[in-house]
Amino acid sequence: MRIANAIHWKLQADAMPSDRIEQDLERRALERINQGRLPAPGHHRTWGGRGSHEPCALCDVTIRSDEVEYEIETRNAAGVQLYRFHFLCHNAWQYACEESA
Repeated sequence: MRIANAIHWKLQADAMPSDRIEQDLERRALERINQGRLPAPGHHRTWGGRGSHEPCALCDVTIRSDEVEYEIETRNAAGVQLYRFHFLCHNAWQYACEESA
């Protein structure tokens, strides 16, 4: 109903700050995929757990032990590569993978 009312009255909402953060992360993820700094869409092994005090592959901020960490394992010609992400950064990377596929 709210969406219909907004369309009817031609209302436009500004993006919320959290939306902007997610959009910035998605943009950064897409850039890093295109630069080869993050894995492109494909087969990856994924684990989740407590943060390991290692930097996030997307935002470069340390993932604390009280935060959820996603670890992505990929294989390429150089061998096994690990990428660690915060929860939101992992979501942004997944979205960017869908966009780049």
